[in-house]
Amino acid sequence: MRKVTKWLLKLGIGVVVLVFWLSMVVNPVVFNYAAAAVDAMAVQAVNCGIADVVNADTYGSLTDIRRDNNGAITSINADAVTMNLLSTQVSARAQSYLNAKSNEGVPVPLGTFSGIPFLVGQGVPVKLQLKLIGAINCNFDSEFKTAGINQTEHKITLRSYATVDVILPFYTKRTNVAIEMLFSDSIIVGQVPEFLLTHTMS
Repeated sequence: MRKVTKWLLKLGIGVVVLVFWLSMVVNPVVFNYAAAAVDAMAVQAVNCGIADVVNADTYGSLTDIRRDNNGAITSINADAVTMNLLSTQVSARAQSYLNAKSNEGVPVPLGTFSGIPFLVGQGVPVKLQLKLIGAINCNFDSEFKTAGINQTEHKITLRSYATVDVILPFYTKRTNVAIEMLFSDSIIVGQVPEFLLTHTMS
């Protein structure tokens, strides 16, 4: 009976040590590795979403530049409605791509699970499960500013956000992905108007 008790005590201590090792040493290393892979997946998903919905005429549909009879710019207006529609389309496509990738999981080399720095990234891949939480949110920011004599710079930036759960041994940890991409950077030649109409989409 005493032998059984000692064996159970040793087993209990071993389990506690194992859980502690996984929680304090292994899981943080594995999570950081997986989070970097998730970031790359999210960037790829947004890029694919943009490629699916953007074409050569897109910029022209986003910006309304008006000139007088002398060719001077009288107003520059970023079309908020069109930008919101485009961001919704990009979000939907990016969501589809990231969902597909999440279902495949993220490969983490076996050596990474040791928690030993020089073994990180080594060995056969072991797939961790991912769970996309909610939808990818994309929105455009439009900025106008003077770029030189008779020149206006117009920047459109796409900002995307996603939340993904990485399922680790014994627990799940959440990572928030924030992506900022320069969508377009154009120089508009013409006399700069006194007022520029700018919009921030949300």
